[in-house]
Amino acid sequence: MVAEPDFLDISQLSAGLFVEYLGPTESGPDVTLVHAGDAEPRCDRLWRGHPGVISEPMPQHVLVTWVGLEDAVVSFAVGFSCDDQGSCPGLGVISAHDYETRRTRILDGKSPTG
Repeated sequence: MVAEPDFLDISQLSAGLFVEYLGPTESGPDVTLVHAGDAEPRCDRLWRGHPGVISEPMPQHVLVTWVGLEDAVVSFAVGFSCDDQGSCPGLGVISAHDYETRRTRILDGKSPTG
């Protein structure tokens, strides 16, 4: 049985918070594009359940540094917005343990949640 995700609430916004991506798995240049001269990302997609760390906690444009996609467009340009009810659709809060477990899986070339 899979537990319901702990959706990110505006009151929780802070740099360094461990989060997961709750949208559908995405791939392609909208996710993996990097600046000219930067190394290719270590991951080829943003998985549902992908772990990341909030880098910019602005309610109108929350930026997340995603594991394996640190220098990709999805980590430096794609943001999430909090809605009028104070939740941030698309992001869930995860524990440090879950972050590390998922990080290891991603860097081993596996999906984050198996």
